[in-house]
Amino acid sequence: MLESHAKEYLQLRRTLGHQLARHDGMLRSFVAYLDAYGHRTISVEVAVEWACLPTTADPRWKAARLSSVRGFAAYVHTREPALASIIPAGLIPTRVTRQQPYIYSADHTRALMETALTLQPPLRGLTLQTVIGLMATTGMRISECLGLNISDINWTGNVLTVHGKRGNLRLVPIHPSTTAALRQYLKTSRDLSTCLDEDAFFLNMYRRRPHPTGLEQAFRLLRNDLGFAAQAGGKAPRLHDFRHTFATNALLQACRDGVDVDVRIAVLATYLGHVSPASTYWYFTAIPELLALASERVRSAQSTGALLS
Repeated sequence: MLESHAKEYLQLRRTLGHQLARHDGMLRSFVAYLDAYGHRTISVEVAVEWACLPTTADPRWKAARLSSVRGFAAYVHTREPALASIIPAGLIPTRVTRQQPYIYSADHTRALMETALTLQPPLRGLTLQTVIGLMATTGMRISECLGLNISDINWTGNVLTVHGKRGNLRLVPIHPSTTAALRQYLKTSRDLSTCLDEDAFFLNMYRRRPHPTGLEQAFRLLRNDLGFAAQAGGKAPRLHDFRHTFATNALLQACRDGVDVDVRIAVLATYLGHVSPASTYWYFTAIPELLALASERVRSAQSTGALLS
C-alpha cells in the first residue's frame, strides 16, 4: 500500500515541476525499511529512526532524509490518515557552517591561468586556463561553464546562454575581451584535437565534454604547485571560490561607484542565476577593502546626519 502511495506521490510532485533527484531512492529505501521491520504505518519515531541511518552521517544528510519522508507522510495522511502521522519540522536540527571562501586577487588569477598551460596534455591545461578566466569574469558555476555549447555563444552580441540549475536558462552579457578569449580557445582546442562531442564548447583530454571532478583535480595540482594554502576559517582554495570572488568584487565596485548597493545586488542576483538576492548575500566576503568602504560610508552618513549615532 505504501509503495503504491510512494509512486503516486513522486508522479504528482514531478507533474508539479519538481525534479526530486534523490527522492526515488530515499523513498524506496524508507518503504523497504518499514517492510523489513514489520511497520505498516508511518510514525514520527520510525521516520526519525530511519533518517538517522547511518548514525555517523552528517546531520544535514539526516535532515534531508527526514525531509523527503515528511512530504511523503503528509501526502499519505491526506489520503488515508490512519496510515501516516504528520512529521513536524525541525526534529533533526542542522546548522550550515559557512566555510570562509578564498578570495583571489588579480595576481592570483593571473598566476593560476599562466601555470595552467604547463599541464599535460596541452588541451587539459588550455581548458582549465579558459574555465578559470570565464569564471573569474562572469562568476558562472563550474557546471554552467562546462555545460556550454558552441551554439550558446553569441559571438557578435557578446552574450552567453547559460544552462543553470534546474534547467533554468539565463542570458549572461560578457566583455568583448572574454568573447575574444573564447573564440581563441575554440580555434586552438580544435587544432589540438578532433572533437568527439560536436556540441560541447569545452573539451577534456579525451576530446569530450569535461566533468567537474576531473577539472577540479587539475586545479588542485595548480593550487599546490603555487603554494596556495587555506586561509583562517576556510578550506584550501577551490574553483568555486571564483564565484565568491566575482560577487565580492562586484559589491566592492558598487561601493566605489557610490551606487545604490541594494539595486546592484538585485541585478547581480539575476546575473548569477539566483532565485532571490538572499542567495547572493551568501557569496559576499568581508574583505578589508570592502570593510573600509563600508566604514567610510557610515562615517559620511553620520557626519551629514543621515544616520543616527
